[in-house]
Amino acid sequence: MKRIILTGLMATVLLTACKKNDLNESKRWAISDVTNAWVKYHNSYTALTPSLGVPANGPSVNFYVNNVKMNGPTMAYGSFFPNVTGGGAFAAAPSGQVNIKAVLNRTTGTGLPSDTIASYNFGLGASKSHSVILIDEMPNPTPDNPNMLVIQEDVAMPAYGKFKLRLLNLIATTEVFELYNSTTATIVVPSVKFKDVSNWVELPVPASGNVFQIRLAGTTTVMATASSFTPANQRSYTFWARGNPAVSGRARTLSQYITQ
Repeated sequence: MKRIILTGLMATVLLTACKKNDLNESKRWAISDVTNAWVKYHNSYTALTPSLGVPANGPSVNFYVNNVKMNGPTMAYGSFFPNVTGGGAFAAAPSGQVNIKAVLNRTTGTGLPSDTIASYNFGLGASKSHSVILIDEMPNPTPDNPNMLVIQEDVAMPAYGKFKLRLLNLIATTEVFELYNSTTATIVVPSVKFKDVSNWVELPVPASGNVFQIRLAGTTTVMATASSFTPANQRSYTFWARGNPAVSGRARTLSQYITQ
């Protein structure tokens, strides 16, 4: 399993570029573009405060790179940007050493320093892809476990007739999960803890929809179930587990999106 947390002034991450596949849905960059980095932004921060809503419903945020807003619509909990048909797009961002902030969306009044939920410096590689995720700091409040993560998106295109998947665990508990295919009765990913992502697993493309679940690792206890889906040929999917059972309205949830 890969540890995917980068903090502070870490060196520029070196990531593999997107490869076009038989669906021809790559929308990230022109081959000649060697200036931009490419980023997908996630809001998985489960706390209900700070919030401008009454009652509090958690921060809707905007992401800034070097103080320039990057996302389109304001991002509520459970959303990501870009969120386009197919799900695999990344947005252009400056490359090199940059500051990335997640800031509370304030529609009225003057902004406050406390509106900044997270602020970190990262190295973003030119023509490389990244996922930037706002998450809970607890239950691992250490220097290596901040409330913003950068995932190194390093995935080779699957073989023809195959697809890849991985499990990203952003459920803010000490639970350890496995990814289980209930259609085939198979444990696909054996053990992933909070703030970790599994290695990629390559599988044959099924003829019909499969249903995936997260279970407590080593048990048959199902904690969340994703909708049935039929993966496309030579695509790579992230199963995104998120939530916090201690917070109202933040039940454990499992869904998937295209990474490549």
